[in-house]
Amino acid sequence: MEITVKRRTWFLGWLLPISIKFNSEIIGSVGGFHTRTMDIPEESGTLTYYQPLDRTDRIEVKDGDLVLVKETVISQILNIVFVVSLLFFIVSNRLNIYTESYPYPSDFLKVSGIAVTIIFVVFIIISFFFNSYKFVIENNSSKE
Repeated sequence: MEITVKRRTWFLGWLLPISIKFNSEIIGSVGGFHTRTMDIPEESGTLTYYQPLDRTDRIEVKDGDLVLVKETVISQILNIVFVVSLLFFIVSNRLNIYTESYPYPSDFLKVSGIAVTIIFVVFIIISFFFNSYKFVIENNSSKE
């Protein structure tokens, strides 16, 4: 008996594989944009995932199911905030060098840097209370 797990996640999802559990027993792991077929010991059960500092999603699966691991909306927003803040800090440091105000950035860059940092930290804290990923059964098996 087996199920297939596809993971389709954005930038931050590529960094760490997540462990897949079937009825509280780890049956394998899957990385970003990978597809893995995993053996399950029973015909049906509960599929969950484990990742440090993250809440889990669960779904009932049966033999032959194709399960898609997708990011939640909060996780997608966190990805966007992460990339924007990373670009902001890179660009603001380059601006300081070109305007020769380095190491004393302008007031605008100080305020906007603090604002971007606060927004980034708020989204990280919020993400601890929500799932990063959700399971979706893409197509059920034809076995009955």
